[in-house]
Amino acid sequence: MKVKFNKFERVAGLFVMLAICGVILTGVSAAIKQGWFEPKVRYTTTFENADGIHQGTLVQMAGLRAGEVETVELESDNRIRVSFYVLGKFQNRVRENSTVQLIRPFIIGERVLELTVGGEEYDVIPDLSAIKSLETVDLMTLMSGKHLNSYLSKLGGILESVQVLVDAFADKSRAESLVRVIDRMDPLVKNLNTMSMEVIKLSKQATHDDGVQKLVGNLAVTTREINKILPELNEANPAMAKDLAVMTQNLAVMTRALGPAVKEVEGELPGASVRLVQALNETVVVLKAMQKSFFMRSSVKEVKEEEQERVPASQK
Repeated sequence: MKVKFNKFERVAGLFVMLAICGVILTGVSAAIKQGWFEPKVRYTTTFENADGIHQGTLVQMAGLRAGEVETVELESDNRIRVSFYVLGKFQNRVRENSTVQLIRPFIIGERVLELTVGGEEYDVIPDLSAIKSLETVDLMTLMSGKHLNSYLSKLGGILESVQVLVDAFADKSRAESLVRVIDRMDPLVKNLNTMSMEVIKLSKQATHDDGVQKLVGNLAVTTREINKILPELNEANPAMAKDLAVMTQNLAVMTRALGPAVKEVEGELPGASVRLVQALNETVVVLKAMQKSFFMRSSVKEVKEEEQERVPASQK
């Protein structure tokens, strides 16, 4: 049986066909924009806390929609394993220094997975690789009950400690003691500053022309020479150490005894020193005159020759 359509039925059928074609084209266009026909590259990452992330969470790269989260799993070590994909056109931007972090684009919006763009000097990460994650905290996360309770408990402990300090300084004597300590801080700081300046001057003098190095070197040489001499002295005179101790004690006694006497003649010491020098000069003159006499001239000559022939102790 041949079916015949009138003019109005043909127009209505054409309109329905055009509507169906429009819906198909719109769906294909939306699929192309969503990247349904583009290749997908899958990656994984782990978080200690994946609050606000779920299957279908948006993956962004530089603010652009790059993919979605596929699965969220809890592993045996209590870390959250997140699997996601990015569109193929973003794959060459995912490199070894790229990181993943959970951010909230707006203060009260949903969290998204932010994938950072890698540097050109790094290699591209292959498919099914793990990407390093960064833990972040935003305002909404801080205001959540899970974190707010712990923060309030810590704040309560701080307030208790402040209360102890307030009770301690409520005592007038303690407050006055604290004020006295603060008043003494300024002179102490000035003294420390003066001491540091003096130490700097002393260090400059000590290091001038390598003075310390030369002093240490001379002490080392002196110590070696003393170590060589002491065994010989101990063998030659075992009682020398005791004699030195007795001599030191006698010198100490003599020093204590001479102290008052020196104080009594302290005013006459400059004149006595001058007379002593004059006496030494006169003695030298007398000795030289005696050496030039007929009886001692030959003996003095022999002594000088012996002194010239003697080998110095430093050359032995």
